[in-house]
Amino acid sequence: MNWRDQILDPDSLDLDAFVRATYSFAVPAGADLRHAAVQMLRILTQRSQRLERRYRSTDPEVAGAVIHVGPISDWTDVTLALPLAHAAPNEGLAHLFQLLTSAAEYSYADGVWLQRVDLPRPFLSAVPGPQLGIDGIRSIVGVQRRPLLALETGPRTQPLEQSVLDLYRQALVAGADLLVDDMLLGDPPSPTLSLQHRLPRLVELCQRAADETGRPKAYVTCLAGTPSQILRKAEWAAANGAKGFVVNGFTQGLGTLEDLSSHSFGVCLVATNMGSGMVSRPSAGGTHRVGVDEQVISKLSRLAGADAVHTGTTGAECFDINWSDAVRALAQPLHVPGRRIPGAFRVAEGDLQMINIWPNMRELGADTIFEIHSGILGHGDIRARTRRFVELVTGLTDVADNDSALAVYRSLAARDQVLRSELDAVDLKRW
Repeated sequence: MNWRDQILDPDSLDLDAFVRATYSFAVPAGADLRHAAVQMLRILTQRSQRLERRYRSTDPEVAGAVIHVGPISDWTDVTLALPLAHAAPNEGLAHLFQLLTSAAEYSYADGVWLQRVDLPRPFLSAVPGPQLGIDGIRSIVGVQRRPLLALETGPRTQPLEQSVLDLYRQALVAGADLLVDDMLLGDPPSPTLSLQHRLPRLVELCQRAADETGRPKAYVTCLAGTPSQILRKAEWAAANGAKGFVVNGFTQGLGTLEDLSSHSFGVCLVATNMGSGMVSRPSAGGTHRVGVDEQVISKLSRLAGADAVHTGTTGAECFDINWSDAVRALAQPLHVPGRRIPGAFRVAEGDLQMINIWPNMRELGADTIFEIHSGILGHGDIRARTRRFVELVTGLTDVADNDSALAVYRSLAARDQVLRSELDAVDLKRW
């Protein structure tokens, strides 16, 4: 069988019968990239499926096809069309993810980067998708346009004493919309921080702040454990006042997200991706790169049911990348017959201070949840600091460029010594 027979024009196929996966390939010196792409396709659709007798088949419904090869360079984009026979919708997104990433285990390429995934209508019709989406989360907290401000609770090692609760309450009363558990909080064996003990106290705290301010406040709790334990804890948490769950879709599995979404607890589902940096952090140089682009993890998390998805932060200590593709994957309209799959909030957390709110809004947009910890709790006047954060994200909501953003910052800095110091220290040419 001539390998060239498996390189086809996409217009010759019914694309609703295929998952399309775009990879960036780097091939060994002297290798034919088109041949390497076909070899990878055969691994995904035949050899790994133990279909030796069908190696000679070029029927794309069995063998798939290579439907795009970009300009040849050190890294070349290649799109493979994979038949639904190998990735059936009823098998779920976790099985699909396993299939798409299995090509990296073979030596036909020096580098394999899963760049993008496009699902056909049969698959989009089967995924749970967000139950609430952006509009649903906004309705929970009663905020319609600006980014949402969340106070991040934790850490695991600090008892949840009354003095800590008082700090959280001050931030909520001053304008924070949400209390959100740190993604590593989990369910520690602590007399105050275990899920059973902390949830009633934080739910009550949010209700007291809501009564005092006349504005809804919500607590989003972190879930940990085996998939079955997470489902049981989710049911208990929702029945006892939690308005959302934080779950790691990368380490705890896309299937866990799908289960939580399908059970329709009536709360929001926030998907974190901590750990994915091991396979989704781009290389600063060289060709030996293997991994998964952030936009793929973001998109699959949304389709699995996440109403909000952690992307990353710009200008903080975390490794900076361009988040535009992840934003597109979370925000782009997705329609299939009879349903619309809602867009998902972006979530930014990790050493967020007032000075780097704008670079993140510029990258992620207004439909972002900012999870702040030290930026609020690290300052003496927590109420004043929280109010400044709310003023800042409100003032930046309609800003389109750095100069307009700087004007908002300077206006606030005239009344905030800490922000004035931060503004003086930043390199505005690289802001």
